[in-house]
Amino acid sequence: MDSFSFECVRIVFGCGSLERLSDEVKMLKGRRVAVVTDRALRETGEKVCEILNRSGLNCELWSGVTAEPEIDVVKEFVSQFDFDTVVGVGGGSTLDVAKLAAVTGKDGDPERLVGRDVSGRKAKLILVPTTAGTGSEVTKLAVFKIPGREVKYVFDSPSLYADVAIVDPVLTVSAPPEVTASSGIDAICHAIEAYTSRYASPISDVLAEKAIKTGSNALREAFANGDNLKARTGMSYAALLAGIAFNNAGTGLGHALGYAHSHIHNLPHGASVGVTMPYVLQYNAISDLKKHARIARLLGSNVRHTRDAAFQAGLEFANLLRDLNMPLKLSDLGAGEEDVSDIVERIFLSEKHVSRNPRTVRKEDMFELVRKAVYGLLSAENN
Repeated sequence: MDSFSFECVRIVFGCGSLERLSDEVKMLKGRRVAVVTDRALRETGEKVCEILNRSGLNCELWSGVTAEPEIDVVKEFVSQFDFDTVVGVGGGSTLDVAKLAAVTGKDGDPERLVGRDVSGRKAKLILVPTTAGTGSEVTKLAVFKIPGREVKYVFDSPSLYADVAIVDPVLTVSAPPEVTASSGIDAICHAIEAYTSRYASPISDVLAEKAIKTGSNALREAFANGDNLKARTGMSYAALLAGIAFNNAGTGLGHALGYAHSHIHNLPHGASVGVTMPYVLQYNAISDLKKHARIARLLGSNVRHTRDAAFQAGLEFANLLRDLNMPLKLSDLGAGEEDVSDIVERIFLSEKHVSRNPRTVRKEDMFELVRKAVYGLLSAENN
């Protein structure tokens, strides 16, 4: 067995676990708490402040996070509050803002961290996800739009780890079906890409397999009935496991391609990665037939022959997209032949993702893959 390392933050998981927030802040010796969220979750943010205020903690709320945020959002937040603890409550964008704010500290300039080593953290950090998808609560990554850059910038540093992640599935119940679908697909893509990554380990494999199986079942159920707390809990669990897995093993071509075409349609991140994942799975299948056959079976395939099952993985993922009423090809999103070359070029801007992919990513192959994704040309025959 090859050597490997593995990292994970402290986790508090379960329905009702939000009520433990005050105890966690006090354990960290936090006194001045800034809760950050978005406008749609302001009421949830107010509830969080109530929990903290009941325990005698000083809490201020900021609900200015925007979807797919630019880095200026962090500067706007840290300029308004005097804090020693940041609590992020929301989806991946909000949690990423909280991470960078805790590193930057009051009146800091996050743009100065672009292209530099992100070391040290000025404030304590607690992350509370309200969607089951990004896994940001357990990763050392934060993703932002940076003016002048073609693709999103990924901050990657141990300083971005939370002191504790509080995962309360009850907070995901209010997510509408389309948010449930997109965030859930993001989680399953994280698990699949971590599982097939060149940097996968025995531990990340176990977590990824569980996330794929649990997530694909729970996601359909949560999409069909958002009040199904058992399904919501299963999806929160799957997203958590997937986050831990890809934090250690990384993601690959699926995310590079998702970023590469996102400027055309501006879909939520999970939907952007998901629409092209069936084609990525069929491209990667020959790199590891056993793992891709396993993915197909975890997604519901009963094909027994390993090679046949491996190529079935893309079709099974497409079935999941269909069940969630999500797009299956890029032409449905406005992309055409004229966009192929640009998308291919943008894939290679995500160098780390490309380097982790299990099959070597060759430019000439990408033209064929992207055309298949544009026109919906999934191979039904395993050839």
